Amino acid sequence: MPLQSVRLGALSAAALVLLVAAGPGPVSVEPVTAPRVAAPAVPGSDTLRASVAAGNPLIRSLPAEVGGTSVTGYAVLRGPALCGVAGRSFTWITRGTAPGTYDVRLRATHPDAAPDTLVLRIDVQS
Repeated sequence: MPLQSVRLGALSAAALVLLVAAGPGPVSVEPVTAPRVAAPAVPGSDTLRASVAAGNPLIRSLPAEVGGTSVTGYAVLRGPALCGVAGRSFTWITRGTAPGTYDVRLRATHPDAAPDTLVLRIDVQS
């Protein structure tokens, strides 16, 4: 093994030890008594809203146009388990979901324009 590789390995190990030693110290872990849901941010004009009682299914129609351009289809970019899109309908089975506010990111595709990203903000009530 070349001497340069040995020196590089030793320097890397020493740097790692220094980083770990200079870390933030012990981290306390506290039990969670209630589910944590992200605090809702200020919604933009491309945010849709819906509400549902926890445990019930949600079905919501999605707009035929976004920004004055017709939509050819929707897709879920990020969302909770058991949610999906069929045509212009969003569905979510909220069985086992804790009350709170959930944001679902949707991609709207257009025939002659770039896709848009929409947010569907869902308030799950107890």
